[in-house]
Amino acid sequence: MRALSTALSPGIAPEDAVPMAETDRPDLKKDEYADLARLSSALSEAEQRKEGEARRLAEREAAATGSRRSLGRAWSLAIEMVAAVGVSVFIGWWVDRWLQSTPFGVVGFALLGVATAMWTAIRTGMAMNREAESEGGKEKGK
Repeated sequence: MRALSTALSPGIAPEDAVPMAETDRPDLKKDEYADLARLSSALSEAEQRKEGEARRLAEREAAATGSRRSLGRAWSLAIEMVAAVGVSVFIGWWVDRWLQSTPFGVVGFALLGVATAMWTAIRTGMAMNREAESEGGKEKGK
């Protein structure tokens, strides 16, 4: 099978070019045709490898973004829980000093802070679960 090349003159548009057999070109030798074919196949293999690597890199970046997002949410949740308990204990201490009811304000507000922290954790977990289910549905639909 003879490969075809297109001979272009400066004034001829590519769609108007007349294809001619590579062996009809007087300026190329037979071994140069083999070199051109080998280089062409090597170039297409390299392009395919590059596309595959780009695809794998995009998949890796998407996975890393998801794990970073989850890690960020975990830290946010931990900080919210500690802050809820800490602020509640501070308010309890302040109420104890104001009302002079020493252990009851701190204990009561500490329990309130723990309950608030647990409610925040449950609410965040439910929201993350809903998001995971909706993303799973989107992936199945693809």
